[in-house]
Amino acid sequence: MATAAVPARGEVELKRQIGLYAATAITVGNIIGSGIFRSPHSVAQHLTSFPVVLSAWILGGILSICGSLALAELAVTHPKTGGLYVFIREAFGDAWGFVFGWANLFVIKPTVIAAIASVFAAYFCEVVHLPRSAGLPIGAAAILLLTFVNWLGVKEGAGTQSLFTTAKVVGILGLCAAAFTLPAVHPPTPIEAAAPAPAAFTFGALAVAMISILFAYDGWTDSTYVAGEVVAPQRTMPIAIVWGTWLVIAVYVLTNIAYFHVLGTDGVARYDVVGTETIRRLLGEWGARALAVLVAVSTFGTTNGAILTGPRVTQAMAADGLLWRPLAALDPKRGTPSLALWVQAILSCVWLASGKFDEISGWFVTTSWLFYALTTASLFVQRRREARGQIAAPAYRTPLYPWAAILFVATTAMIIFSDLHDSGWKAWAGVGISALGFPVFFLWKGRRAAAAS
Repeated sequence: MATAAVPARGEVELKRQIGLYAATAITVGNIIGSGIFRSPHSVAQHLTSFPVVLSAWILGGILSICGSLALAELAVTHPKTGGLYVFIREAFGDAWGFVFGWANLFVIKPTVIAAIASVFAAYFCEVVHLPRSAGLPIGAAAILLLTFVNWLGVKEGAGTQSLFTTAKVVGILGLCAAAFTLPAVHPPTPIEAAAPAPAAFTFGALAVAMISILFAYDGWTDSTYVAGEVVAPQRTMPIAIVWGTWLVIAVYVLTNIAYFHVLGTDGVARYDVVGTETIRRLLGEWGARALAVLVAVSTFGTTNGAILTGPRVTQAMAADGLLWRPLAALDPKRGTPSLALWVQAILSCVWLASGKFDEISGWFVTTSWLFYALTTASLFVQRRREARGQIAAPAYRTPLYPWAAILFVATTAMIIFSDLHDSGWKAWAGVGISALGFPVFFLWKGRRAAAAS
């Protein structure tokens, strides 16, 4: 017996309601989360001096810009809901598109949401003086609350993102202003032992440090997931993606300079909560509490951004007939992918219960950047199709093509190889769960073909 026909993509397409500011806020807000408050310490533990550390942060920014330049052209060519899923599927076919969507549903987005929510919960508990044991229910409550907000409508979700992105950027710039204008009059926080300084610069140490930096820069792809809901995407998407990423690079470089200005190279390497120690040296304990509020605001906003963007991939896949059809459904009143949102919320809470930030984050960084490289490689396929006259040239063209795209793919491949070699089983497990999507796809494809016959 034949199954009911999969609905045409247009029948379940989300409405265009996201403007330029909100789209840019999604890019900026999804990049700036907890990384800039945690990663500088990890980077300084592996690299030898402030110039080397700063160069590594700039390298991570350049790498992100190279990827975002290619991504902007892909988004203008295919301004549809689903982002990377759409680009990968258009270039490499249904199987690769499915594998990305599978990884996004089960590994990438739930682990990102869980990891960031765990940091939010830790700082929220610190601010309101709750015990650490309250972290799990607080994190789960944040995930469910923000899922509810995004279920209410895309305007509510995007408005929340704009509000918290603005607040976090203003707060971080305030921290930097304090670092450069106020004297460090408060004594250092006692610690048990000094971290051993790196013996010498090595490319292996740089590769390990880059994992922390790439985690901090992760999120520059996220506005493409809602491209089908962006107003005037041919104009809006390049600004939101590219200039949003440039803004983050400027904020990150300035913040690192502020940390080193106050703490010095040794201090950044010794204190894991580097942002807290910086502001404590300047303003004392009340400043440290204010920093905890800032981190809570920052991570709450980033959690919202991930919750907003993640279900769009699931919804787009189901609308294309590559996932269970009900996942494509939109709420008839609110126009949001309600089932996809709540499925993501449940999976995120499961991941949240599985461990702390460091235990969760190792699952998604390598997996995510593997798909970023594949997405950037899809630009070469698109350009070949343009040359053959199969698709029209888009209004936006990637500057420095093909060198920016080649640099991104090659550098990302080297970093991924190094991470798989050095970082342990979680990096391999994330890639392994993603690869499991191939047999699942062929089983799904065979089942649908048998049902239709």
